[in-house]
Amino acid sequence: MSHPKASRTPLAALGSLRRGLAVVTSRRNAAHYVLGRAVGLVLVVLGVTVCAVSAKQTALAAGYAGTRGTYTVGQCHERYQAGGGGRHVGRTVTCTGTFRADGGVGPAGGADVPEGGFGTFHPDTVYRPGARVPVQTGDGVTFTAAGWPQAWGAAAGVFLALPMLAAGTFCLLTGFGARWGRSFGDSWDGLPGGAVLRPLLLSVAGVGILGAAVFFFLQHYG
Repeated sequence: MSHPKASRTPLAALGSLRRGLAVVTSRRNAAHYVLGRAVGLVLVVLGVTVCAVSAKQTALAAGYAGTRGTYTVGQCHERYQAGGGGRHVGRTVTCTGTFRADGGVGPAGGADVPEGGFGTFHPDTVYRPGARVPVQTGDGVTFTAAGWPQAWGAAAGVFLALPMLAAGTFCLLTGFGARWGRSFGDSWDGLPGGAVLRPLLLSVAGVGILGAAVFFFLQHYG
């Protein structure tokens, strides 16, 4: 004669195992959700930073902000960033020299600038010693070459920040972005207020990509 308690034991163990797996899965999904939101927060902060810095550089290069003057180059240094396999993936130029504001003494009028940072705004340009370059400065320490080509390039950075902001907002609202987390399709379908936010986010990203392309074109061919 079988014992009811003994016959129920395997089923009870299987039920406990299922409940345990459900708890683990739930906690793992929650961790992915939190991680995805952290990714979104990083993207939003990065997008805001890029937008703010690029907008400032645009105003400086166009002459709408800061002090106009002449930067006399003393020396320029090239720096390369190493990538995988010993390749160079990035290049920056840092120039030192003397800045003098137009019409008299400005924020750094006539003062030597030990690390002007001027070249970092134009990584493809190496100026010869003694070159005199029209610049704008907002603090007398860092400089932006004055002119519309430089302004167009900086304006492109403002628009490049828009896709980052759109992607960051999407990740913040859905938790998308963590490895092994929710798929993009599930996150897109589950976006809160999706009927309004989906076309809005797509529009913001599209405007950013189109605007960046236009200003890069103006920078090189305008």
